[in-house]
Amino acid sequence: MRRLPKFQPKGIPDLIVVAGGLFFGLEVKTKIGRQSPEQKEFEANVKKHGGKYFVVRSIEDVQAIGL
Repeated sequence: MRRLPKFQPKGIPDLIVVAGGLFFGLEVKTKIGRQSPEQKEFEANVKKHGGKYFVVRSIEDVQAIGL
């Protein structure tokens, strides 16, 4: 488990990309890894506000997003 910096919200994705004026959250998981409840809540909030959120398990998953 990694420690989060002070005041960082729980559930924040592993990678954040801003491209073309859009917010992309990328949560990196293993083949069997699952999102925590906080991560699911963060994902819902990102999508609610027009951002994009992806759970990625390989570099191919990231390439398929087209960032």
